[in-house]
Amino acid sequence: TAFQTSEFREIWLSSPKRKGDLMHTNAIEMLDGRLAAVHPAFQAGRVMISMRTLDALAVVDLESAKVVWAHVGSYKKQHDPRSLDSGRILLFDNRGAGETASRILELDPGTGELEVIYGARPGQAFTSAFCGTSMRLGNGNTLVTESDQGRAFEFTPAGEIVWEFYNPARAGENDEFVASLFEVERIELGFVE
Repeated sequence: TAFQTSEFREIWLSSPKRKGDLMHTNAIEMLDGRLAAVHPAFQAGRVMISMRTLDALAVVDLESAKVVWAHVGSYKKQHDPRSLDSGRILLFDNRGAGETASRILELDPGTGELEVIYGARPGQAFTSAFCGTSMRLGNGNTLVTESDQGRAFEFTPAGEIVWEFYNPARAGENDEFVASLFEVERIELGFVE
């Protein structure tokens, strides 16, 4: 009902899929308020969600139980939106570049402008149809988990890969099956739990 009672109900109503897992919410981020200066809907205490089936992002005000911001763009089956200190949202776009091509995007929640930061140039091809994550690191680089391929890589703001890992766990007669990586995270030196 959070969508049905909001001004963004058309996103819900226009979905061609009307049975099963209609929204497939694959990420929830508790907002800390750092994006509120860009768009007032991003107040601390609200949540940003990613809905894979609807190809949409939304902010839900938990007190009113309403969607107060929503966005649908050129991204498809997206995962893992994360608020950035720059006032933008980092997003793993699973299929927005085609059925076999993924991208890493930044979204300006105030203007709706999308920027492809990885996956658009020659040599940057990667794909993960069903899962995937991206995380901005303290050094300004971005860490990507290409889940379906069992790969993780880190790229610079200029789009150069500085580190990558391929899961060595294989199966099948010719090692044709690779074990997926759900999410790889950077643990800083000196981390103590």
